[in-house]
Amino acid sequence: MQFETNESVLRRLAVVLKDSNDAITVHDLQGNIMAWNRGAEKMYGYTEAEALEMNIEQIVPPDRKEESIKYLERISSGDIVESFETFRLTKNGKILDVWLVITCLKNDFGFTDAIATTERDITDIKNEIRRKESEVNILRGLLPICASCKQIRDDKGYWHQIENYIRDHSEAKFTHGICPECAKELYPEVNLKQK
Repeated sequence: MQFETNESVLRRLAVVLKDSNDAITVHDLQGNIMAWNRGAEKMYGYTEAEALEMNIEQIVPPDRKEESIKYLERISSGDIVESFETFRLTKNGKILDVWLVITCLKNDFGFTDAIATTERDITDIKNEIRRKESEVNILRGLLPICASCKQIRDDKGYWHQIENYIRDHSEAKFTHGICPECAKELYPEVNLKQK
């Protein structure tokens, strides 16, 4: 059995991190970027050389700056920050939905002195969810229905046949038939056998 040296293990880990499809970044507690992998280059459009001259705040959209500052403060004070959804800004100005995982990097004395993040672009997934949600028409709330003719009153006070109302407020489609009770009442001359 052959054992790997620490150097060999570190070399393998470095290759995995460098070649990951997810964006993996490392920055200090002030947000200065110290490492930027190939996944980050593809996702955000900045080369490693460009990123190493940047602060992580440069890829945080303006409306998310406070969120970013708060998680840096929490990490600096020793809190654990769970993974979460947020937004990031690419070099060309596109805003991405990302799933962010934060890992605290501790020094030899056990204090956090840097932060590693793994960021996955979930923009396409979120757009598909938004599209699906916009397609769903759900009837909710109380619907006033006439006890006699079964018409439904809309929020403007107009009465509609139940089929038309449901058709207009959902994706349901109707076919028509006749239940056995109504068939007996309307067509007593027809003997429908029940199965």
